[in-house]
Amino acid sequence: MIFMELETQFEFPDEGTANAVCRAVSVELNTEFQKRSKTTINTNKNVVLLKISAEDESALKASEFTFTRLLELCKEVSEVKTNE
Repeated sequence: MIFMELETQFEFPDEGTANAVCRAVSVELNTEFQKRSKTTINTNKNVVLLKISAEDESALKASEFTFTRLLELCKEVSEVKTNE
């Protein structure tokens, strides 16, 4: 019973980085807090695609915050690495 959905994307410097980020963040997909929401993470070239479906707004916001924070952190690290 899914009522709300959110889709967003995060661009990375290259396809290899996007794939590494996707694999790293994917370990969080089966965590206990995902009872009222379902999150998928995929890549399309150098872009990580995040899709969240949730039963209610609170579950949607919680998942959005968690995965956005992780993906933004990965993006910041990849930018530091690229600038070295």
